[in-house]
Amino acid sequence: MIRLMIVDDQKILLEGLAKLFEGQHHIEVVSTLPFSELVEPVCKRLRPDAILLDICMEGKNSGITLTQRLKAKNPALKIIIMTGFQDISFLKMARDAGADSFIYKESTAEEFISCLERTMAGEHIFPDVRGQVTFGIQGVTLTDRELDILRLVCRNLSYQEIADELHISKRTVSFHISNMLSKTGHKSLVGLAVEAADKGYAPVR
Repeated sequence: MIRLMIVDDQKILLEGLAKLFEGQHHIEVVSTLPFSELVEPVCKRLRPDAILLDICMEGKNSGITLTQRLKAKNPALKIIIMTGFQDISFLKMARDAGADSFIYKESTAEEFISCLERTMAGEHIFPDVRGQVTFGIQGVTLTDRELDILRLVCRNLSYQEIADELHISKRTVSFHISNMLSKTGHKSLVGLAVEAADKGYAPVR
């Protein structure tokens, strides 16, 4: 029997995910949690075998932060990170945090069940994502440096703070931002930042 905990701050999705595993006699959903702050104490009390964990949640903890802490306390615990954002950078963050597997929320019930079973068997399931996230009406791609700057913009850092963080000049930051606005067609940085946040570039803490 696989004892599974599901964590997602959107109640409708949380309920839907729990229903995916109904009727699976070898899987028991022992807890569904909408708040990241409850994960560690409930995990300690219920001792699940695996956690299906949303990467972006409101509150003090993100899926990345929780994965790091939970894995430090219990390396044997299987953690599957999930997200609704097609952002390649999330795959790397999940791996670096120690997640065992990664799955997109639009996956089928069969894919969720298979991912859990294979993860419990010792496999590490990570999607082979070859596409790139695009921005603007024309659907342009951004360079790695531009994406780095955009992530920091989404964290509300100033041009100087971004420059210090990336060890580049403030002028270079301004150049890249101007170039991103020109390529994407956005008239303001706010508009680009809103689109970026919608696509998963909001800060993950």
